[in-house]
Amino acid sequence: MATKADTGALRGAKLVKKALAAASAGGLFTAPEPLAASLVKKLVLPNGEPISAGMKALFLADAEWIGIDYDDEEAEIEGTSLEEVVEEAFGEEAVAAFGEAYELLGDDVVYFGGELSRTTCLYCGTPDEVGEYPVLQLSWEDGVARVGGFVPFDIWLAQELGALERGADIGTVPAAYAGLAQALADSNGDGRLVFTPKAGDAAESDEEDDEEDA
Repeated sequence: MATKADTGALRGAKLVKKALAAASAGGLFTAPEPLAASLVKKLVLPNGEPISAGMKALFLADAEWIGIDYDDEEAEIEGTSLEEVVEEAFGEEAVAAFGEAYELLGDDVVYFGGELSRTTCLYCGTPDEVGEYPVLQLSWEDGVARVGGFVPFDIWLAQELGALERGADIGTVPAAYAGLAQALADSNGDGRLVFTPKAGDAAESDEEDDEEDA
């Protein structure tokens, strides 16, 4: 797995701070709304783990742009399922088209409700070596579903805010970060960076597996 030492590139809070500076210079964060440091320190993901260094750096600067829901009294970020994200973003008619993805990527996700380049969520599965979780991006065009990316949160954020070149396709990252998304695709999925899932729902997939085992 590639690491900071391998790439010689910024990661985590340092990369996010660079991204935030780029966003401010570009006029994106004109009225930032940061969270209190005491809350940021306590915030946990839906899997019960602390938020990453990159996410902490973002929330200390602004917590509105990305559109994440959280409970400030419980210090918990609200989670949902990938299926619910699909329905929220594309409508009920798209739900079945992503069926295989619900089975493969069954952990909680955190939906990013801000105005982003693509429908996006954080996958609360296995983080990388610096503690950043993979970001999943989804598309639904002409009846074709695609999902994947697995770009570490800090790198995805830097791309979204203009500090790093944004990939032409889901999961594309600058050469300095090559290999990091693939490592997260291996540890959280089946190794496919981006895929068109087989249609159906999770219940149907379970029934088919049971029939094959019988």
